[in-house]
Amino acid sequence: MDDIKSKEDAALFALKNYKERLHIALKAAKICVFEVDIINQLYTFFENSEDIFGVPGEVILNDVQLYSKLDAVGYQKAVSEYFSHPDDADVIDQAFKCIFDGASASYQARMRAGGSDYIWCQIHVTPIIENNIPIKMIGVIMDITNQRTNTEKLINALKLDSFTGLYNKKSSIELIRKSLSENSMQEHALVLLDIDGFKSFNDTYGHAVGDNIVRLVADTVKNLFRATDIVGRFGGDEFILFIKNTPSREWLIEKLHKLIRCEEGNYCCTNSIGISMFPQDATEFNLLFEKADRALYQSKLAKGKIAFFSEQNI
Repeated sequence: MDDIKSKEDAALFALKNYKERLHIALKAAKICVFEVDIINQLYTFFENSEDIFGVPGEVILNDVQLYSKLDAVGYQKAVSEYFSHPDDADVIDQAFKCIFDGASASYQARMRAGGSDYIWCQIHVTPIIENNIPIKMIGVIMDITNQRTNTEKLINALKLDSFTGLYNKKSSIELIRKSLSENSMQEHALVLLDIDGFKSFNDTYGHAVGDNIVRLVADTVKNLFRATDIVGRFGGDEFILFIKNTPSREWLIEKLHKLIRCEEGNYCCTNSIGISMFPQDATEFNLLFEKADRALYQSKLAKGKIAFFSEQNI
């Protein structure tokens, strides 16, 4: 008997030691592990949730236990609403489908538990199959909020002109094309702006002055139009604007007249401005751009006047 008890004590000690090491590893990796009894619709295990959600596993188990009495559809809906952001419902539904089909699921979603704030998580879930039926699922949850934030910052940085903070040429075109396809029933304006005599600023006063002139125009344009409008730097001294759902031509002219001359402190420049209108002048980007460019040429000839393509004999 003593020998049996000694073996039991050794086994219990080893199990305790294993659990402690597992807990340390989970905390170090900031990973949460959970288990669900699919047949009885019951979460049976939620380890290290404090490091992910700031909520003890016991609280989460107690919260979701109430849903076990619901039918399968109601249970899935309740669990999804408890843990997941409403905008990620389709992702969660697809994950449930994979599990019930006996396949593993790996996905990213915004999650919370016990009333915590939403965080971005990477979730891996694997079903345990018996007689071709998934009876349990084991999952791990990792907090990837920082990775998502850094990735989004990098993506946004790739969209912007690093010198002015406006959209770069590639992003401007992509965003304008997208907006044209999504807002085809409204009137929009495509505006091209070019700084007059920009080369002379660089040649006469140096590149530092030229840089300040570019920043002056960029800041003026950015502050003049709405957050919903698209403002980009198209080249060295060229800018592109897409004014969505233009309230009226008078409103647009009043705004653009403020861009004919930009001045701040010791810096001053004039700008040429050409405009084409959607859908009057064209309904796709390339043709709109071509016509705005032709209007811009007429603006340069007229000096100090904005030019609409529709009003030019071109």
